Parts: sequence; C-alpha cells; structure tokens
Amino acid sequence: MLFPLVALAQVHLGGFVEGDVITYFENPNPEVVNGRNQVILQTELRHEQGQRAAIFGAIEFRYDQADLTRNRVYLDEAYINLYLGALDLRVGKQRIAWGRADGFNPTDNLSAWDFSDLLDTEDEKLGLVAVSATYYVGDWSLAAVLAPSFVPSVLPGQRSRWWPTLPMQIDNPAYPSSGPPLIPVTYTLSPPQLPDARPQNAQYGIRLDGFVRGWDVSVSWFDGFDDLPTLREFVVPDPSLTTVDIQIEQTYHRRRAVGMDAATTVGALGIHAETAYFLTEDWEGTDPAVDDPYIHFVAGLDYTLNDLLADHDVFLVLEWSQEVQIPDRQMSYRATDLNHVFRKALFGKADLKWDTYKTLTLEGVYAHSDRSFYLQPGLDWSIADGIVLRVGVDLPGGPASSFFGGYKTNKRVQARLKYSF
Repeated sequence: MLFPLVALAQVHLGGFVEGDVITYFENPNPEVVNGRNQVILQTELRHEQGQRAAIFGAIEFRYDQADLTRNRVYLDEAYINLYLGALDLRVGKQRIAWGRADGFNPTDNLSAWDFSDLLDTEDEKLGLVAVSATYYVGDWSLAAVLAPSFVPSVLPGQRSRWWPTLPMQIDNPAYPSSGPPLIPVTYTLSPPQLPDARPQNAQYGIRLDGFVRGWDVSVSWFDGFDDLPTLREFVVPDPSLTTVDIQIEQTYHRRRAVGMDAATTVGALGIHAETAYFLTEDWEGTDPAVDDPYIHFVAGLDYTLNDLLADHDVFLVLEWSQEVQIPDRQMSYRATDLNHVFRKALFGKADLKWDTYKTLTLEGVYAHSDRSFYLQPGLDWSIADGIVLRVGVDLPGGPASSFFGGYKTNKRVQARLKYSF
C-alpha cells in the first residue's frame, strides 16, 4: 500500500528494523517475564509541500516473543509543520524535549516516558498531541506548547522484573490475642485516576532560548500534571485477620515548574547546568503522599581527550544532580519513587573511539542518597552503512532497600542490531 503512495505523492519513506535480545544472569522468579526477544519495524513518512509546509508520521510495529503483552502497533508521531516566516508551527502528536543536561533534565516535563523497562529508556519518550509554536528573532527564540490532554508515563506491570519487591507478610495487628504474629499480604493495583479532559486541565509550557556572551541560555515555565502517579495504600484486612489486601491507588496531581539552563565551551571543555523549581499542590506540607515544593539542579562538564591511548580519543561527561526542598521539611521518599531517584547523584560517561566503526562505552550513576549504583559497559559497532550493533551489560547494585539495589538480581546482557533506511 505504501509504495504507490510514495511514487504518486513524492513521500519520503524511512525508518528502521531492529532486533533486540535481553538475557538475565539470574531468574529467581519463574512467574515473571525473564527476557526479551523482540523485533521492531518503524516506518516514517515525510512529505514536504514546498518551503511552507511538511507532514511527518511514524508508526511502530513491535513483536516480542518473550512477552506478548509488549506487542503493539503504535502511532509514534504524526504532525504537520507550517513555516510562516519567522514563525514555525507544529500541530499533532509530537515528542517535546527541553533541557541541556545529559543524564537527567529537570526542565523536561511536557512529554511522558515509557518506564516499563527502567534500564532501557532510550528512545522511549512518548508522543503528546499538542500545538507548538516557535518564533525566531535574531539569536533568540520563543517557544510555546499547548497540550489539551494529559498522557501519563508507562510504569512496569506486576509481571515485570521491574515491579518493585514488596513484603509478602506484615505484622498481625491482633497478635497475640488472635492469629499468628505475621499474616500474608496480597496487593491490588487500582486503575489510574487520570485528570478529567477539561479545558482547565490542559497543559502548557513556554521557553525563551537565546545566546548571551558565549552562553546558550533558556528560561522556561511549565503548568501541567506530574506524569508519575502519587501512590496511596489502603489496608483491607480479612475479617478473620488471616490475610490482608493492600490496595494501591494511583492519582495524578498538578504541578508547575520554572526552569533555567545554560551551556558554553571554554576551549575543549564544555560546561552546562540546568535547574527547575517545582511548585506542587502540597505547599503547606499537609499531605505526606504528595511532593512538597523543591528545586532540582544538574551541573556538568564534558571534555574530549585526544590521542589518550595511542591514536584513540576519549569523550568524558561528568554531572552532579541534587534536590533541595524549599521550604525544607525533610520529606522522605519511597526508594522506587522515579521522581526522586537522583536527588543526590553523580553521573559519569566515557566513550573510547577505538576506530572509525567501533566505540567502547561506559556509563554509570552513583545515587549518594541511598548508596546505590548502576554501571553499563558496552560496545557500539557500525557494521555497514545504516547497520549498527549495540552490546551492553547492565549492572545495578547497592543495599536491598535502595533503588538500584532493589533490582540487583536484574543484571543482564543486551544485544541490539538496528538497520536504518
């Protein structure tokens, strides 16, 4: 069906085919999905109408033999671009990315993510139906985005290895007068309570971007909803007090963020910083389930060491990420709260360019707040024009109560072969 369309309408066809295999070193629970064996075909269509308009669409076809719940036909993006002099207008489903940091972007709040695999979020930003406009004046641009509806991030399912480990027994509140000291627990995840599709629940963002005395800078404002839910637990005991069911309720709360970022170079040294102040619904600090207002900032350096090992170059990135509560109420967070994994964390990345076609990589993060860590050594090999093989090993670790330590049995090796056309 596509080839006549391409021939008649002069539509440019592109995309990629990808095979992806994951094997875990340990499989302690046979009842969960213990691997990945998938293939993806993404087709991209682009048509330009002179210099005034363009149309783009991307559809993903995914089949996972190891986990049939991942199978899907998914509209990744579909939008119309209009070029009206100094004004660019985009309407449709689109990915919106703000921020200049490498490991984590506090100002990037409009588009949600697919977190069904917590260590494989590359290219997993979700499209958002929105209207975005950018107006250019000299070295400056003003961007505005309006999204009439809300799209939440995708979280791991209960059959996933990335579903958090929860206690299977709790103290019996009636012991010793009745029953054993510990009673078994089951968990029920309630359907998410999404914001109503009303005009007052629309999301928007504004970003002013420019160049000042050698610095690329921007200031931004976001008004919308947290793409991650607030979790509330309700204990429902059996009348006989022999079992208990914990019902987990998922609700989404409005939040706003004022952000700034900046980047420059000093010789071969790159410097960048990014920060956002999050204004939440719980300004008074009365609801322990909802975030209090806080600042999150990231500052980093990047540098290329030429001919470090013989004639091989090494590209280095180092970043520090930290949160500060304002006002400071010493709020505690769940270890699995994805909004606050990097409240005190050090990111690092090193790419060793071995030759024209091969690059050895090493990425990692140390979460100082809970003493957990994650390392990923890997190899990128450009086998032929458009064909890239990526092999990596994921090594999470740390105390059992920490974020990465809670998944330390999920050490694995991943191989991904991708052909772009």
